[in-house]
Amino acid sequence: MASKKSSKIMRRLESKKSHSWWWDSHISPKNSKWLQENLEQMDQNIKRMLKLIEEDGDSFAKKAEMYYQKRPELINLVEDFYRMYRSLAERYDNVTGELRKNIPSDLQSQGSGVSSAGSEPTSSLPSPRHKSGGPRAAGFGIFLGGGGGNVSPDKEGDESSVLDSESESDDSSSVNNYPSPLGHDGDHGFCEVKEKVDSRPIEVHDDLEAEVVDPAEFKKIQTLEDELRIAKEKLHVSDEEINSLRNELKRNENLTMQLQKDVSVWTAKFEKEKKEVSKLHDRIARYKTNLSERDQEIRGLKESISNSNKALSEENLQLQEEIKKLLKERAFLEDNAKEMDVRCQCLEEEAKRALAGKSEMEALLGSEIEQLQSTIVERNGCVEELKSMNNELNDEIDEMKKHLHDLHVEHVQLIAEADGTCKQAEELRSTVKGMEEEIRRQQETIEEGAEEKREAIRQLCFSLEHYRNGYHRLRQVFMGNKGLPVMAS
Repeated sequence: MASKKSSKIMRRLESKKSHSWWWDSHISPKNSKWLQENLEQMDQNIKRMLKLIEEDGDSFAKKAEMYYQKRPELINLVEDFYRMYRSLAERYDNVTGELRKNIPSDLQSQGSGVSSAGSEPTSSLPSPRHKSGGPRAAGFGIFLGGGGGNVSPDKEGDESSVLDSESESDDSSSVNNYPSPLGHDGDHGFCEVKEKVDSRPIEVHDDLEAEVVDPAEFKKIQTLEDELRIAKEKLHVSDEEINSLRNELKRNENLTMQLQKDVSVWTAKFEKEKKEVSKLHDRIARYKTNLSERDQEIRGLKESISNSNKALSEENLQLQEEIKKLLKERAFLEDNAKEMDVRCQCLEEEAKRALAGKSEMEALLGSEIEQLQSTIVERNGCVEELKSMNNELNDEIDEMKKHLHDLHVEHVQLIAEADGTCKQAEELRSTVKGMEEEIRRQQETIEEGAEEKREAIRQLCFSLEHYRNGYHRLRQVFMGNKGLPVMAS
């Protein structure tokens, strides 16, 4: 009888070990390819968005053109963030929902198996399909202990086949047909399940001591109990990681919404500035056209004057030759000379009029220059508005300082909880000092000068990335400290 019971227990434990890969693949980012790819894709999208924000142009028009061209790409990156957030949330709800639905019913069935350990193998027990209200996820058998020792081999084979078929159907339909995210009731049920699992190894140990006689089999069962304890620790670590991922996704969603607002604001400003730049370009083109026309007129007048001077010189030479040759026609030549004088006076008057037109053109250009100076004054007003926006950014930076102070308080609390590990506490203090030094350097950098809003957003993104990495390092160290007492227990 004892050998038959021990063989049934070993077959059940082997079937549980065959399903343990499913649990590891869902709770560990190293084993879950889907979760690892999503996290890598999110990191790549963050780097691409930071690269787009950090790129700079040579002039204001170039910067505006860059923002206008890269706005669709930023919108696509924001949509990718939202899609990954929804996908991770559905994955989290899938895992916690299956825990909430399946583990409590299994624990109840095992409790009834422990109470009837001394009965006959043909004792009546409900089948696994009738015990659970819904489909069971494969891989959760590693947490259920060995309390079902009085179940017959036929029922046991049926149970393993039902688990395999239902796990395949759950894996294929859990992603597409899963309901909305769970609330606090799901988390409360999950905590109750963990408490029951924590109390389960004692009952299993007592049951196995009553049933197993062979020392080798008892040693194997102790090894399996150790694996059960390790799996429970993995469950605890996965719960912490899931909560951390959910908080990080919420922060990323808030940051994405803020970036969307900033992109819309900068797009509106860019459109306004683009219209003003186009107006200025049109005005400059008109000025250039007028200047070219005036230059052409001046060149024409100069050519006419030069031609007139040449003609006068030629006519004077001819008159001198005629005076030398024909003294009799002196009077006639004098009349011609007077006429030439009159023509010269007319040409001089035309030249004076041309000079007067040139002065008028210079006056007109002076008025246009004054208009341009008034435009520059308006631009200075825009600069003042940008300075006011910079002050608003300084207020936001003060809020970030307050948030950093809250993080510092949380760090102090974590250090108080980790008093038992002096070496790791010293590492935490050094990390906190490094973060405070980094905060001081960031404050000095912020106080050096007021930059435009794009530069402030870039610096803020750098700071958030650094603080998030520091917080992850602190959380990992703290989880390592908290895991040591669990291993000791």
